[in-house]
Amino acid sequence: MIKINYSLQMLIVFFLLTTTSAFGYSNSTLALKNKSLTLEVNAYPSSLTNFNYEVNLGPSVNQTFTINDGLLLDRAYTVAAPSGYEVSTSSSSGFNPTIVIPGTVIDAGIVTVYVRLTSSLAINTYTGNLTITAPEITTPTSHAAVSETISLSGEVARKETTWNGTTWGNGSPDITTIAVINSNYDTATHGNLSAWEIQVSSGHQLTVNDNTFVEAEYNVIVDGTLQIDSSGSLVQNNDAGVFTLNSGGNASVIKNTSVLQNWYDYTYWSSPVNGITANDAFASSSYKYWFNAQNYLDILQETDNGNTYVAGHDDIDDNGDDWTNLNGSANLTPGVGYATTHSSSSFTTGNTYQYTFSGAFNTGTITTPVYYNGDNGDNDWNFIGNPYSSAISADAFFTENSALIGNAIYLWSHASDADNSNNGNEAYNFSRNDYAIINSGSGEVAGASTVIPDRYIPSGQGFFIQGMANGSITFNNAMRMKDNTSNDQFFRRNNNANKLWLNLTSDNGVFNQILVAYVEGATDGNDGSAYDSPRFLTSDTPAIIYTTIENEPDIKYAIQGKNPTGLNVWAVINVGFYTAIEEATIYTFSIPKKTGDFMNNNPIYVKDNLMNITHNLLDSDYTFTSATGTYENRFEIVFQNETLGVNDESYDNALTIREISENEIQFNANGNQHQIETIALYNMQGQLVYKTIINDNNTTLNIYNLSTGTYIAEVKLDNGKVVKKKMIKRL
Repeated sequence: MIKINYSLQMLIVFFLLTTTSAFGYSNSTLALKNKSLTLEVNAYPSSLTNFNYEVNLGPSVNQTFTINDGLLLDRAYTVAAPSGYEVSTSSSSGFNPTIVIPGTVIDAGIVTVYVRLTSSLAINTYTGNLTITAPEITTPTSHAAVSETISLSGEVARKETTWNGTTWGNGSPDITTIAVINSNYDTATHGNLSAWEIQVSSGHQLTVNDNTFVEAEYNVIVDGTLQIDSSGSLVQNNDAGVFTLNSGGNASVIKNTSVLQNWYDYTYWSSPVNGITANDAFASSSYKYWFNAQNYLDILQETDNGNTYVAGHDDIDDNGDDWTNLNGSANLTPGVGYATTHSSSSFTTGNTYQYTFSGAFNTGTITTPVYYNGDNGDNDWNFIGNPYSSAISADAFFTENSALIGNAIYLWSHASDADNSNNGNEAYNFSRNDYAIINSGSGEVAGASTVIPDRYIPSGQGFFIQGMANGSITFNNAMRMKDNTSNDQFFRRNNNANKLWLNLTSDNGVFNQILVAYVEGATDGNDGSAYDSPRFLTSDTPAIIYTTIENEPDIKYAIQGKNPTGLNVWAVINVGFYTAIEEATIYTFSIPKKTGDFMNNNPIYVKDNLMNITHNLLDSDYTFTSATGTYENRFEIVFQNETLGVNDESYDNALTIREISENEIQFNANGNQHQIETIALYNMQGQLVYKTIINDNNTTLNIYNLSTGTYIAEVKLDNGKVVKKKMIKRL
């Protein structure tokens, strides 16, 4: 406020006391309409700031300024806000982009104006000038117009939420949110993660497990540790996004080879990180190569690797100068393919081996040269690779680069051993039949491994394409896949893992299923939910089956991954069983599906330790009864028969049970094909209450001494088969 000095005040007071005609005031208006004799005019603030709120949580808090026109000119003031702002003379209502304050309100005293950033604005910064205007007054004396501005600045900020190890502090993130990892986060436990920006704080780790993903719309900033497991994925969607690895941070992509039969089996790679040397990436390799496509020329065809050539093409470089030794100190170039063999030292046939790529992850647009050596009839092979920490779409790759490459991708599956009759520049060469193919139109075909590829190229995967013109092919973030499955087919020699599904059903509607999978990457311990998934129970669960893991007896697993090296004819899979069903029930075990050479070429038995029966589930389903309760050790899946006993539900139609009176039940072996040897009756607690020898094809039992209720009849036929059926004693 600017205050008029005391002398001037006294002059004005004297003037007003002695003059009534000029201003229309009499001596009785000494208070100037009850106002102070001190006349005040505004000195407005030059700026108002901090109009901030988190997106979707507007409007902002109010900022204020005042209007005070002590001249009593009865003129209206207009306040106009810039775009995104609104004003009012009330703190809680009446907000508009422009308001007009009547002169009568202005003359009544100081007016407070409230300013705020409006709600529902997009994420952005908002600046502009608020204007305050009032018209010029010319009668009875001249007073200049009011024209003032106040600079406004505010921001609608992106939502930010922080992981504390248990929960997100500001709600779960989504693709519009900044997610701060301030405690260890594991996607196998806590789930996939999508955010606008991901920040991994110092001292904390974000782990992206197999068959899970993390997605950032733009940036990833790592001050702590970021680890991507072999079949996990990290995707940055926008090519303008930046991956920042700060000093003290660590970022790595772990990749596992397929099962290697020989140390000299090749693995085709491409680096998903920037700035890593060959020695660091391939520390466990014996031989390292890159493919010099400029040197590739194939106009001669060899016969049986015998150094005898005729004009033609065999997809082998004629003078053998295409595969080039990779200098260990050389940095791996994003988008380029590399081939390595594992070290022969401590090599074990049938193992997979882990390689770690550490450094800032590649993201955005990446180009790599492709070469075409003229129209000489050969295929102009180029060896390139997926440069990202996620799978890419083969179809998107084809679309982006159709002018430069042929319409097929060739993936090395190395299913066959090297042979001296295969054409090549070595004494022993691998078979070209080992390449799986994805083409852009028809589909996919397996190589000798019999594995049909998906339409994705996994992270870190090298592959061959045919150059059709000289230029640079392009990889970009639009090709990248964010899901749980597209990155899980890396270097597969054989994806036909041994898996066994087991169903539990009953005659009163129970259905429950478990999966036991002997898969690469799994152990017999708890490997996280990517391999071992607990079954979540409710209080009204009627009956289930499950598996358990040693040292975790209280966790019931619906899916259990197991170490594939532990699968043999002596293997034992414990199957837990629980039922809360009190009525007499016939339960059934069956195999709905199985995969893998072992499962398809060996008998699969269920061993009932309570009944001392071992039953081949490949011959027929197994039926049983049970009292209520939990049975941890009653059932096992085994692969060799150690006890005698049979059970065959397929013989249900061979037996009829019929009530012929209140106390008589008739048993009839239909068709006279078999005789009934014995009949045993069990109550609903599974207790034997009656047993008799028959040796006839039909019989009638008098059951007058049995209590009213439901029973299970177990009938053994003369061929050793056992049939179980429910019967009811009514009176």
